[in-house]
Amino acid sequence: MRADLGTAPIERITCLFIGRIGDVIVTTPFLRALRRRFPKARIRLIVAGRAAGVLPLIPFVDETAVLDKAWRLGAHLKLARLLLGQPCDLLVDLNSSFSKTSTFLARAARARLSLSFDKGRGPKVFNRTIPAPDEREHVSERYARLADALGAPYGPDLELKVPADADARAAALLAGVPGASGGAFKILVHPGNVTRAPAFWPAERLTELCARLQKDPSLRLFFLAGPGEREVVARIAGALPHPAPLLPPASLTVVGGMVKRMNLLVGSLTSTTHLAAALGVPTFAFYEGYTQAVWRPRGARHGGTVSDSWSGVSSTSVDQAWSALKDHLGRLSPWV
Repeated sequence: MRADLGTAPIERITCLFIGRIGDVIVTTPFLRALRRRFPKARIRLIVAGRAAGVLPLIPFVDETAVLDKAWRLGAHLKLARLLLGQPCDLLVDLNSSFSKTSTFLARAARARLSLSFDKGRGPKVFNRTIPAPDEREHVSERYARLADALGAPYGPDLELKVPADADARAAALLAGVPGASGGAFKILVHPGNVTRAPAFWPAERLTELCARLQKDPSLRLFFLAGPGEREVVARIAGALPHPAPLLPPASLTVVGGMVKRMNLLVGSLTSTTHLAAALGVPTFAFYEGYTQAVWRPRGARHGGTVSDSWSGVSSTSVDQAWSALKDHLGRLSPWV
């Protein structure tokens, strides 16, 4: 459904997303489409503080800003001055569900045109809307519809770019990781968010799956731990027949540089799955019904298992995962 953009030029665009890192990464196809549709416009992206780390990796915007924590008054005043001092021609709210924060920011931006999913609220703020997604609509299809409303050419592939300085730092860190500089097929294992039990494939099963992978001498395993995960991940890596190294902790941009040097990412679905996909790295994840329908990266290079449950991955056995992973490894030769 195409939105009426009028005849006045669109020179300044503001995009809003009050979400997590993975949420922002899946919007990169839309941001790329927006850049192609308005190549001369200045595009600003505003995100929540918890997603700030991904901003340096997004190549399609000219300016970024962060909505920080509520108690950081100075940061809020800086953002308010930015919005009030530089009105935009077009504002796009990337949140697919209602957000008081994004609605407030949209009002402050005073855009001539404001586009959003129809959330049933905030109609005085958004003067262009498209139908809200249902719970089974894939995120790629949601943003394809949003791009179509602007007449923007859309493709589903996620895309990020590691800055040169972060890439050099990543290379230096990997040089100190045993086995990372060799010619073996490198599999990076990220077990996932240990606090979200329904979406976290049990550690003992992952350990067994990795032990089976180690029987192939052409494969080399490495592990990645996110914030608060290092103890659990170290326990899994250390329990293997051949204890595998953990990548050193680093900023998200540097982690991106290390991830892009891997041949496959394996683990529960997290923002790291989307990070790898956006950097051109094949993935294999353990999906529940919901994440399979809505969040799985598109394309044949991204494999995985799908549990019998709409919410939870615990029904997936080691044998099921092993069979699916072997098949996926056999299909990867065109991309690695």
